[in-house]
Amino acid sequence: MKKRLVHCQRPLFLTLLVFYIGLVLFSLFNYRSHCTYTSPESLVRTHILNPDKAAHICPINFDNLDVVHLDIFSEPSFDLIKQRYPHVALGGQWKPQGCTSFQKVAIIIPYRNRLHHLKIMLNRIHPLLWKQNIDYQVFLVEQAGNDRFNRGKLMNVGFYEAMKIGNFDCFVFHDVDLLPENDKNLYMCDDHLRQLSSAIDETRYHVMYFNYAGGVIAMKADSFKKINGYPNSYWGWGNEDDDISARTQEAGLLITRPPEHIGMFKMVRHVKETRSENGYDGFLGWRGRWMHDGLTNPITMNYTVKHLTQHPLFTNITADIGPSAGHRIDITKDTTRETFWWFLKFYFP
Repeated sequence: MKKRLVHCQRPLFLTLLVFYIGLVLFSLFNYRSHCTYTSPESLVRTHILNPDKAAHICPINFDNLDVVHLDIFSEPSFDLIKQRYPHVALGGQWKPQGCTSFQKVAIIIPYRNRLHHLKIMLNRIHPLLWKQNIDYQVFLVEQAGNDRFNRGKLMNVGFYEAMKIGNFDCFVFHDVDLLPENDKNLYMCDDHLRQLSSAIDETRYHVMYFNYAGGVIAMKADSFKKINGYPNSYWGWGNEDDDISARTQEAGLLITRPPEHIGMFKMVRHVKETRSENGYDGFLGWRGRWMHDGLTNPITMNYTVKHLTQHPLFTNITADIGPSAGHRIDITKDTTRETFWWFLKFYFP
């Protein structure tokens, strides 16, 4: 009986051993050197400035920045938020007095029918940026009409319209349902794609997958233009953030993140949007599209600003971004196609 048991256990042990060795080899082969964790302090690079300019840069007291308890259920009124933070000027902007912020930052929020989430987010984002001594303005980019939501194109619209309004150094592309928990998580840019939301409570405070570039990201204007912005062709939820991650790598840029204990975010719960049609199939053809599906495409970037209104806590840009019909990804026209092995390496490093 014992001999039979030993014989049964041996194949199982060998199978598990081969599987374990395979995982180790896969992880070594698929090491992601383009993703790295850096401290928020490294973003304030006053040493690259001349001494006179560096002397006038606003100080950031990290000792006074800490984790904040967040209420993700109570919805404050706009009047209450304005009463709590009277420093916020018309249009949702503020800048320090007596010094110069290291970067001027535009917060871009793609939006439609999320008033509950918006109030909770504004109640959090304004005191955070004030504590960080940042010169900033909040832009709410609202999609007009009832077509499928296009997060990527709204980000691009927000980028273009914000550039017309102010000389911004850094753009933070921010989902309306995410709230930063740690004040040390600086809303500033480096020279790459910085994913500020490196640890979301919905994914047990870990990055969803190593190449993930969704949630809240920060990029300088030059870097955003280098990757041709977000794709415009994903109508519905999902995959536009994978596309921008792949573009970033192809352009030779890194994905940087704050350490997980600093990049913690809470998600305000909601019903998910309809998924992008053929999202994963469309994503596999990203390489042949990324240079003409984004900021530089006069057809897919066509939009009309219906309203541009400065509210007490934000600047609203309501845009008609056109119909999805005729502008969705047509995989039959893809000129490139990633392999199944590439797909595994992207999502399971």
